[in-house]
Amino acid sequence: NLRLYPAYATAFAAHFWLPVFFLYFQSHLTVPQVLRLEALYYFAVVLAEVPSGYFSDAIGRRITLIIAASSVSIAYALFFLGTGFTHFAAAQIFLATGIAFNSGTNTALHYDTLARLERTAEYGQREARVSRLTFFGSGVAALFGGLVATFGLRNAYALSFAGGVAALIL
Repeated sequence: NLRLYPAYATAFAAHFWLPVFFLYFQSHLTVPQVLRLEALYYFAVVLAEVPSGYFSDAIGRRITLIIAASSVSIAYALFFLGTGFTHFAAAQIFLATGIAFNSGTNTALHYDTLARLERTAEYGQREARVSRLTFFGSGVAALFGGLVATFGLRNAYALSFAGGVAALIL
């Protein structure tokens, strides 16, 4: 876990789509529909956040992170292939579920691993390193996502799909 966690966190946070999502949605939908999609996303995150924490505690961190990575991968595939509101709405729900299931579970797995190894004193420094990597990775992904989107907006979702699958494998 200690070796793979930084790579997992970075792959999960590779949001290549972030700089172009509104433009992509708007190329398929009206502005009011895009705004409804965003409201749906935030509503779904709120609904999934508490149950995901309980699920992580009751069922396990690993399976929760597998669900998170699977959910975002499905979301990115739906975004890439989708053309209408229904496809994008389903994708938003999968994206929200994935982000909610990852939220907190990733750092809890990190802490639990260190606790089992009786190395909890290292947690702050290690988590800061992972945060630094994910912020840097997110920034690079956003820049690269914007670049590949110049050849087609949906390309950013193809790269995000690759990141989601990499997180799932890790």
